[in-house]
Amino acid sequence: MRKQISKTNQPLIAEPPRDHDCWNLRCGGRGICSSCRVTLLQGTFNVAGKIVDVRLGMPVQANACQTTLLSATGLIDIPDSAVLAQGGNIANEWQAAPLPVNDRPVAAVDLGTTTVVAVRIENGLVTRTASAFNMQGQYGDNVISRITHSGSPEGLAQLQKAAAKTIDSLFELWPDNPDIQVLGLAGNTTMTCLLWGIDCTSIGVSPFTPPLRVFPVKTASELGISALPPNTPVHAMPSISAYVGGDLTAGLYETELQPGEALVDIGTNCEIILRTATGELVCTAAAAGPAFEGAGIACGRRAVPGAIDHILPNWKYTTIGNQSPNGLCGSAMLDFLAIGNQEGWLSSFGRLEKDELADRIRDIDGITAAEIAPNVTLSEKDLEQLLKAKAAVFAGIQSLLESQHMSFNDLRKLHLAGGFAKYMDLKSAVAIGMLPDVPFKIVGNTSLAGASRLAAAPSMIDEFIRLSDLPREIPLNDIPSFEDNYIDALMLQ
Repeated sequence: MRKQISKTNQPLIAEPPRDHDCWNLRCGGRGICSSCRVTLLQGTFNVAGKIVDVRLGMPVQANACQTTLLSATGLIDIPDSAVLAQGGNIANEWQAAPLPVNDRPVAAVDLGTTTVVAVRIENGLVTRTASAFNMQGQYGDNVISRITHSGSPEGLAQLQKAAAKTIDSLFELWPDNPDIQVLGLAGNTTMTCLLWGIDCTSIGVSPFTPPLRVFPVKTASELGISALPPNTPVHAMPSISAYVGGDLTAGLYETELQPGEALVDIGTNCEIILRTATGELVCTAAAAGPAFEGAGIACGRRAVPGAIDHILPNWKYTTIGNQSPNGLCGSAMLDFLAIGNQEGWLSSFGRLEKDELADRIRDIDGITAAEIAPNVTLSEKDLEQLLKAKAAVFAGIQSLLESQHMSFNDLRKLHLAGGFAKYMDLKSAVAIGMLPDVPFKIVGNTSLAGASRLAAAPSMIDEFIRLSDLPREIPLNDIPSFEDNYIDALMLQ
């Protein structure tokens, strides 16, 4: 889309790329991810410290976050990839016990780092759903970047406003919102703190202490949520620790873990709760990173229309919405690792086997890559990030088990929560050594289930607080075997 701009001496990202949209600033505007890359068509610009005079017919590529307009006006072309996309595949279902029934309509929100989902509940049944990508993504695509940005009062206010605006955008899709009586919310500790406007910088530095785990009831107006009546009470799920949040408290209630079972939520962080053979609950979080959400991957995409979602043998693939391929989402990246290893395209170290890929190998700025579809590639640099992400998940589960003198043989079942678990091919995840070969149960969005239960029965907060106090956190850096397990898990099986 071509856009005329006129904000002189300000970065291009000072104004929205389109009405009601945000820039795709996965690196928080540091100029290292190129997600906000645009084409400069006309005007004079400062591009990363260099003055560039652009004339029609002589376009220049540049990162919007590193580009300032110097002339009175300018003309740029903004591709879809530079905009924080909406309308992707975001999980809004779960498998759990029925919700409490009451005679007043309520709503619930799962406030995730990347995605936000809302449901409306009437008489114990979900009657409406809506989802979007978290508008906080314009300040970075991971928890650490958000914590860093929140270090100033201005940054904290920006993140709080972005979260509230995202929630508003969901409710605005529904009519009749004034009759919603209660809002329940679940999210990781950082996301909940940010919506509450609480300084959470202590989460990002040792000893990684949350400013609080139990959140006071707020009204919609206090949180800046304008799509609901001002006095609508908002209840938040209590957190377990700095990196095991209210979303896992909700999952713990919904799954009713039995001895030898674990709950695993794979996202930017991989959060794990294990019930040991003796019935004790222990938990940890592994920094899987946002690679499987497309961050740091040249052709990585969130699960939006046009993203390749599965790769099949013989280089066949499917895309979300059956649209022309524009990138790869996490489930397709898993498939590439699994099939590539099986078919001999990849070595056990994740290196591309050039002899096996002679007609697919491309050189992109001196980096070897495999072309999966026209202009959609995975490079060896990309593969390194994916191997690190899958190794963190596997080693996190393995190390938590070992801390309790258990092994995969003692693991009776893995309850897999979240959208990624729903859409990925579990066979691929096992084949590449990201998940152990044990019985699985896909439980869906248990964070949203818990938020819905809290909205329908706010008096349950005491039970959720009790549950949040039960797991004993074991940081992975306190488990001696984690480093070796992680290094071993970098290999493809």
